[in-house]
Amino acid sequence: MLLAFCRILTIAPLPLIFQHIIDKLMPEENIARILELSALTVVLLILHHILSIQGAARIGKAVAQLILDLRGQIFQKIQYLSFGYLDQQKTGRLLSKYAFDTQKIETVLMPILNFFLPNVFYSIATLAILVFLNWKLAMVVVLLLPIFALMRNRYFENFRQRNEASRVANENMAGTASEFFTALRLVRFYGEERQAESMLQVSNDEVARRRVELVRVSSSFASFSYGAIKMLSLVVVAGGAIMAIHGQVSTGTVLAFVAGLPSLVDPIQMFANISDQFFLGQEAYKSARELLMAPYVEQWKGCERPEPLKGEVLFDRVTFRYPDADRDALDAFSLHIRPGEKVALVGASGAGKSTVANLMLGLYQPAEGEIRVDGIPQEHLDMRWLRQRAAIVLQESIILSGTIADNLRFANPRASDAELRDAARLARADAFIEQLPQGYDTVVGERGAQLSGGQRQRLSIARALLRNPVLLILDEPTSALDYESERQIQAALETLAEGRTVVTIAHRLSTIRDADRILILEQGRLIDQGSYDELVERDGPFQRLLASAQGA
Repeated sequence: MLLAFCRILTIAPLPLIFQHIIDKLMPEENIARILELSALTVVLLILHHILSIQGAARIGKAVAQLILDLRGQIFQKIQYLSFGYLDQQKTGRLLSKYAFDTQKIETVLMPILNFFLPNVFYSIATLAILVFLNWKLAMVVVLLLPIFALMRNRYFENFRQRNEASRVANENMAGTASEFFTALRLVRFYGEERQAESMLQVSNDEVARRRVELVRVSSSFASFSYGAIKMLSLVVVAGGAIMAIHGQVSTGTVLAFVAGLPSLVDPIQMFANISDQFFLGQEAYKSARELLMAPYVEQWKGCERPEPLKGEVLFDRVTFRYPDADRDALDAFSLHIRPGEKVALVGASGAGKSTVANLMLGLYQPAEGEIRVDGIPQEHLDMRWLRQRAAIVLQESIILSGTIADNLRFANPRASDAELRDAARLARADAFIEQLPQGYDTVVGERGAQLSGGQRQRLSIARALLRNPVLLILDEPTSALDYESERQIQAALETLAEGRTVVTIAHRLSTIRDADRILILEQGRLIDQGSYDELVERDGPFQRLLASAQGA
């Protein structure tokens, strides 16, 4: 910015030089002095050029780093937002804030910092020089400023409202598009491409409508500002000519005013040109700041790290309800899981099985009651440290784009190649990995598109093994697989579960025969528990679940 202001100082004296040449040197016919001032002007212009390049380069570098930092802050904030808040946000909306809003901020920062603000400074400096030359003619220019104040009051709030509506429409469109991009298989399976296009078109139509409204206001603003600037030019030229005729100003002074006039109106014209960008950037900044200032962050502030972690978990009359839900997901729920115990959670959909796992890892906080790990309340624990000593294998494995090795090392970035191979072997994944074209360096595609469901699941288990967790959560890891894949995965899971506290969420009751304890949940309550054999012998809810599964 200092270089930008310095470049302005190199050209600010030009009206004085022009006035001096016309009023003094021309009547004196002092050609040598005219050439000297002309050479000085050329030097000033060259210096202005050099400072412009250097200033723009430095500002560009600073703006690029600022946007990198801003994106880093947004991503970090998202990592700490509570899932109660995230569950209500569309992924596309968060992506819009991270990628598109920051891009809009970057687009408007450069012209403002490199051109608009220095030109405002140039305009002020030029106005000061013109006042020095002839304060009466300068006052004519100053008296026209209320016109621009009127222009600001008339258009700025309208601009703000239109840009805010446009931003919201774009966020909604990005969220809807993200949903359908994620659900491409669903759309294709059902043959409902036209319905998907129609639903997305509603969002696109709203974006287009808001954009047309914005263009209309922008065009009106640009036309008004152009007319106002030409009116200002007319007043200066006509007023200067009349004053020169009456001998109140010199011809050189009028020429100096005409030469300085563009610098007075440049900020106005420039703002008219970048007004769209400015208000879009302003809305983007508000959007990014809304996320950065969001209070819906995880409230875990504890710092205790029990060493060694044993894996004991206690739910003490825990009550929890998801945002906007009409009933509690867990209702005065109590459960004690001993270190190294293998428990299975069963029950109908919505019984609260996944909620137990979510609360165990602190992804949500209970409304009432307390959860303790190794006897320590969650609020006193370093929850991120605890999560780093836990692992989860989901029904639908989450595979990142990149190589096999990249996916495995996500659980343990410092793992050696030998450790990767050991984990893959224990997960029964080594055979298919070695058959891939580049082995562990094979790129698996977005969400592991190059792999089968069973391969993705075994890769997920190998990743969990590489973490060497104390607490392991298995969320229906085989329910979507065929018999052969399920058999292989089940054998890998048995290896993974050895010596750890394991919580299994299961729909296939045949997969939990070896659990130390089976817990039956219904509408957020624990209604029965026992070993597989004990529950089979009872005439209770487990028998009904078995009958329902067999009937299915």
